[in-house]
Amino acid sequence: MSKTLYFSLIICYYVMAKRHSLLLVSKMEDIMKEYFKRITTTPRKFELVLWWIFRALMIYAFIAGFFRKPFDITDPLQVGANFLCMFVWEIFMLLPESNSLRHVSPSVQTFLIIGIFAASFGGKFLNLYYDFRWWDVILHFVGGAACVFFGYELVYAMQKKDKIAVPISIVLLCAMGFSFLAGTGWELFEFSFDQISCVGTLAKEGIDGIAKAGDAQHWNLAAALGTPKEQTLINPVFEARWPIMDTMADIVLNTIGALTAVIALRIYPYRHKGKNNINELYAGNSFKAAK
Repeated sequence: MSKTLYFSLIICYYVMAKRHSLLLVSKMEDIMKEYFKRITTTPRKFELVLWWIFRALMIYAFIAGFFRKPFDITDPLQVGANFLCMFVWEIFMLLPESNSLRHVSPSVQTFLIIGIFAASFGGKFLNLYYDFRWWDVILHFVGGAACVFFGYELVYAMQKKDKIAVPISIVLLCAMGFSFLAGTGWELFEFSFDQISCVGTLAKEGIDGIAKAGDAQHWNLAAALGTPKEQTLINPVFEARWPIMDTMADIVLNTIGALTAVIALRIYPYRHKGKNNINELYAGNSFKAAK
């Protein structure tokens, strides 16, 4: 009798576990279907097409980087890292609705992908940083402005999630801060790549291999000699100051671009004006009250 009861319990446990697992699988399937529907229907069709055209070209640049002569491991690594950043919005859409990032507009990723493509495919893969003097200047000015736009959209997403009104002056201050944070993060990213590359080059080539070392921050005068990059935006005065000129010029251009975007948004805050004014929608829920 005890054996029968024992086996009956095992069978019941097995049936319940299988039923629970089937329900769990079914629930996961529903979640994934809803997720894929969200990431394919929320963006406009032309945005999806644009995203995948640029992503396909980045995949090509990543693979081609392993066959270039002379081979530089930082080429495919940097392109690959930047390629992953082209899926930021899809990652945001995996988050629960209680997270502000879930409410970010897909248009943010459209501009982000264009910027990443111009910097990585154009600047790194096509070598426009060295072959076209103004490529880096344009990218940092536009990048500083674009990051203000990203910050503005991020604050807007927070407002949508929390259903609160925020004074436009605070919104723009946050957007400006985001731009400075992104600009600093980019310089840290370039520094990290250069550091890794320099350690590897020193071990493989010795001190004589300096011209082959990573040069994302364009500190390497030996690599710049004879190219348009030899001329800096800001006069270094002394040759010894040449290595810091690119980074400082980047910071100056980021700042000018950011200030330009803040002025433009102050004149026309498209998320806080007219029929799209989110502050009017949540006028009764002030930022102060939410705190």
